[in-house]
Amino acid sequence: IICHVIISPNPASSTFDPCQNYNVLDDTWRTTYSYYGCGYYTYGYSGYYSSHDDNTVEWDGWYRLYLHGEDAQISEWCVDPMSSGGYTPLLLGGSHPLIKDGIVTREIYGSFSYNYCQCNYYTSNPIQVKACPGHYYVYNLVKPDLSIPLPTYTAVALNSLTSYDPCNNYVSLDQPWRANNAPGLGICDSNFNWNGWYRLLYNGLDIRIAESCVDVNRCGTYYTLWLNGPHPQPEDGVVTRQVCANAGSDCCLFKSNPIRVKACPGNYYVYEIVRPIFCNMAYCTDVNTTSAVVEHSTSTHEDFTFDPCNYHDVVDDYWRNTMELYNFYTGHDDTLVEWNGWYRLFLQGNSAQLSEWCVSYMRCGGYTPLVLGGSHPRPEDGIVTREIYAYSDGQCSSVSRSHPIQVKACPGHYYVYKLVKPDVSIPMPTYCAVNFTYPSTDPCYNYNVLEESWRATDNAEHNYYNSWWWWWTWCDRYTSWNGWYRLFYQGNNVEMPDSCVSPGMCGTDIPLWLNGSLPQLEDGVVIRQACGSSYSDCCYYKSFPIQVKACPGNYYVYELVSPAFCNSAYCAGKYSNLPSVSLTVTNPTIDPCMQYNELSDSWRATNNPNLYNATFPWGQNAWCDTFINWNGWYRLFYLGKNVQMPDSCVTEGMCGTYIPLWLNGPHPQLEDGVVTRQVCGSWNNDCCYYKSSPIQVKACPGGYYIYELVSPTNCFSAYCAFFFLFCPIAKVESCEELNCTEDEWCEERDDVYGCFCNQDEPRLDPDEVCEGSSGTISLSRCQLFKSGFPGNTLHLNDPSCRGTVQNGRLVFHFDNDDHVCGTNLMANGTHIIYKNSIQSTGNSTKGPINRQKTLGLQFSCIYELTQTLTMATALNPLQSIVHKTLPGGVGMYQVRMIPYQDPGFSHPYNGSADIEVNQRIYVAVIVQGVDSRQIATVIDSCWATPENERNFADPWHLIINKCPNPEDNTVQVLQNGIFTTARFSFKMFTFNKYPFNKVFLHCSIHLCLLQNNNCAMVSSDHCPHHRGTVLNRELQQCSVNTMLVSRGETTQQSPCLLRFQISNIITDAI
Repeated sequence: IICHVIISPNPASSTFDPCQNYNVLDDTWRTTYSYYGCGYYTYGYSGYYSSHDDNTVEWDGWYRLYLHGEDAQISEWCVDPMSSGGYTPLLLGGSHPLIKDGIVTREIYGSFSYNYCQCNYYTSNPIQVKACPGHYYVYNLVKPDLSIPLPTYTAVALNSLTSYDPCNNYVSLDQPWRANNAPGLGICDSNFNWNGWYRLLYNGLDIRIAESCVDVNRCGTYYTLWLNGPHPQPEDGVVTRQVCANAGSDCCLFKSNPIRVKACPGNYYVYEIVRPIFCNMAYCTDVNTTSAVVEHSTSTHEDFTFDPCNYHDVVDDYWRNTMELYNFYTGHDDTLVEWNGWYRLFLQGNSAQLSEWCVSYMRCGGYTPLVLGGSHPRPEDGIVTREIYAYSDGQCSSVSRSHPIQVKACPGHYYVYKLVKPDVSIPMPTYCAVNFTYPSTDPCYNYNVLEESWRATDNAEHNYYNSWWWWWTWCDRYTSWNGWYRLFYQGNNVEMPDSCVSPGMCGTDIPLWLNGSLPQLEDGVVIRQACGSSYSDCCYYKSFPIQVKACPGNYYVYELVSPAFCNSAYCAGKYSNLPSVSLTVTNPTIDPCMQYNELSDSWRATNNPNLYNATFPWGQNAWCDTFINWNGWYRLFYLGKNVQMPDSCVTEGMCGTYIPLWLNGPHPQLEDGVVTRQVCGSWNNDCCYYKSSPIQVKACPGGYYIYELVSPTNCFSAYCAFFFLFCPIAKVESCEELNCTEDEWCEERDDVYGCFCNQDEPRLDPDEVCEGSSGTISLSRCQLFKSGFPGNTLHLNDPSCRGTVQNGRLVFHFDNDDHVCGTNLMANGTHIIYKNSIQSTGNSTKGPINRQKTLGLQFSCIYELTQTLTMATALNPLQSIVHKTLPGGVGMYQVRMIPYQDPGFSHPYNGSADIEVNQRIYVAVIVQGVDSRQIATVIDSCWATPENERNFADPWHLIINKCPNPEDNTVQVLQNGIFTTARFSFKMFTFNKYPFNKVFLHCSIHLCLLQNNNCAMVSSDHCPHHRGTVLNRELQQCSVNTMLVSRGETTQQSPCLLRFQISNIITDAI
């Protein structure tokens, strides 16, 4: 029999203190950290090469435990077998002592597992323990019982107590989803960045962590964590408690990392929470332990004089981006942030904004993404309030609301937000940021061309649904997107679809389409979410939003980004309803006018048919540019003379090929830089039967053009060289052929006859006349010749449009019928513009230099879009025409406002007439002198006043924002935004407050281009419901005494009659 005698030293009679005399024990493998369940642990895993046995250690005296240099202690809680580096982990059979307890003796137990973990299966030899000042313990360790297989003392590392009282320094954690009556959501507390002490709340009430087993799939998670031990009393100070996880079959099958707890004055607790051992685990609270919290509120006063655009904090958390998944390393919760004031968002230093679109759950670094519940404001809107939406599933079908916030748009294209603490009932919410940089240059003129036929919405090839070669499926996620893109399909301008596309189309599994309408020109850059169709759900997948802009010329550009998933790709949808027009793209870094290839194939001439020629390669009987290895920019020559590509239809079979290719758009001007033009191929009696790939074109100094040629989409097709330019210009042989006027005299200069001016006139002396859709400009012939430009060398954008000499002036003319002459039609929001230019014939010399003069004189016809008319009230429809002329080359059009007696608008009021109150009057606003095929008249508003003053303080509104005034149920908008004539009607009335029976009518109108599809076709059916009227409309039974009067005279009239006269006055509304 071997007896173990342990003699405890008496502190009163001995100077030995084990807190000052101990050995250090720092073995990493003693940790209890487990990875998954009983018997499988990481650091303490027991294996053939890593098994330890404390029976082989020669223990001698007192020991202080460490793990990785941090203070540790022997575990008080059950530890699973085969952990802590051995087979049987040893733990303390009771709580650790307090300092006042001095040296105490504790039992040591060993765990064993067969079908479940038995924490006290073995009893080892007891040891002595002492609590020391500085929050650590020392142990008089002894050799374990030899009957226990491979026993090892366990160690658990706990952070040292801070110098402050955690009851006064903690983070409030108000997360009602942790309650034991809340459903499971798959939240994992391992994803939180736990740091320090926490006070738990439940909708503002104090609450405790559960002390008993909680069912699985509760508390927002699956494996529910609860304290395996009672909460302490205030006098206990900081205590340590084991944390158990219910696995369904065993309430404490998993032993998570222990935590420390303290009871605080005020009947609440604080917890030093740490990460659980794995997912999905979360700490549970017990709804039966709630208690009221006494809060000391402080009033705050907000200073509204400051501008948050100038005074704000910066939030630049990269994990807020919509790509950042909620995972082990990025568990964030904005309810833990102390929000205070205004914030501007950044992502990795780039300006960002809150997302306006659905973001799937477990994104933006948290569990529940928060997005703006509405569009961002404009600068003129000032500070606005927006809802905040929270999405808690992958399809964004489950949505709830958080607390609203304030938003302001700031100069410089960014936003500031007054962020607040989100609703605490939302699990781990985080504000989502999307990185959008407003373009510094107009993307309508700086874009990439994206033409890939497989993107078509009717293409069902190369996808998982229709091909077992799954690797053929296209995926845009791995495309190196860079900037803005314009979409083409077979040379045609196309758009991204803005409605659902069936799964498996566009050459991919998940076709991407815009979840929102395409913008108008006046909208500028807008943001649209990209949806991906799958599983019979048009927006099953929500990809990252993109920026979109509508451009002059009826096309759109898109700032494409890598989608959020594979296999998905952007779709190319419907054709635009107008052909492509002049479009500028990014200029090359090296001027191609200085570095180009020469293309001088004579067979490319527009007068050369594709007759069989033995020189054709490969035995073909027509030339084909598809197989040429095009590389860069090209300048065209014919027999050594400078030529250009034709920009009008070429008959099929010419240019030495079957399908001659020509530019579907005018050549650019020097100031236009690099532009993009569609290339058409003539075939089957259709000038543009084939739409080949677009090319870039640039006008160069010296009167020539260069082209960035690419392989055409069809064979046999070839680029044409315009034969017109190399036809020799007829040389004037004598003065008799010139017919110089009496203000000119004829003379030969440099072997050329021309007319010189008798007197020096203003340089070129341009005279421009614009009317409707036509324009005429004339120049002094003698001044042109003096400047070195004979009249027969000049032309408009279309080289076939040359001037004619009339009374000593060279006259050029264009119209919108059969004499377009390369004129471009555009709108800029305030004016409609017809644009053309007078040019000299291109340089015909080769080589690096030339000394020929060039002329490029641009001219425009500009028409104001918006006008305001005033019609006086004593009927005398003289239909007076007012010409509105803007300075210098500005077009004129005529606006009339005519009252009619009948709904057919066939009987206008003539002379002077009295109109009965409550009698319906019909009004037409007619614009003449513009092209009715391309321009429509839109009435924006109409109002009536008792005096001839359109800015009268108390008007009666008839039409508001293109719709009838809902307060006047007699107003009918009959025709608006369809033709150049707009029509409306209303019933006659008088003003109650004013003694004179006169009504003056005023209307504000604007013109719009029909090609932009933004001319609102408004009728009463499309406008808000009328709610009634407040005017005097009773039809009075009285005699009608019609009196003819002249303007300025006063008459006495029956109160039921109204004298009405037109005085069409147009004022500038710009």
